[in-house]
Amino acid sequence: MKLLEMRPHWSVLIREEQYRTIDRGETEPFDIAIPLPAKDRRNPEGTSWGVDLFWERFRCTGCGRCCYTPGAGLYLEKEDTDRICQHLGWSRKRLLGLCRYDRIAKVWALKQPCPFYDSEKKGCTIYPARPLTCTRYPLHPALKEMPYHLAVDAFCPAAREFVKETLGWWIICEANWARILKGMEEGMEEE
Repeated sequence: MKLLEMRPHWSVLIREEQYRTIDRGETEPFDIAIPLPAKDRRNPEGTSWGVDLFWERFRCTGCGRCCYTPGAGLYLEKEDTDRICQHLGWSRKRLLGLCRYDRIAKVWALKQPCPFYDSEKKGCTIYPARPLTCTRYPLHPALKEMPYHLAVDAFCPAAREFVKETLGWWIICEANWARILKGMEEGMEEE
């Protein structure tokens, strides 16, 4: 217990290093785990509060980096193509002309930059019918190393700022854990 009182939390000691790592997302694609649950091991289907809290706190800047960057993976489900075609009054063939087929994922993906991103207005021209993958961005599937934590795309500037904010959450967790341990220790001494 004394050790926890004597030393600062690991994230305080290496905060600048952590920030530099996070900021690499500006130029390098990678995902970052955050201290919010992606799923509960006991009830994976019924867990949504971590995602809900993410969307409550996340603030998109509207920069459009997710829309105009090669390799962003704007995959289209069949429902997406149907919804977009209906929204635009287009045929499926016309929409797929703006896509490439990803043989590995076995799915159609919009070519980059996204043909529906308006760089002058900095927005999506089909926002009400945008693909499902766009509605979930910057959330990514959980990392293999941390399967029960949410993961975000470090390429997104707003996601990087969110991750920096959550670094403090780790500190709060450990500080409370130290307080709980101290209370238990004191209770055991009285017996």
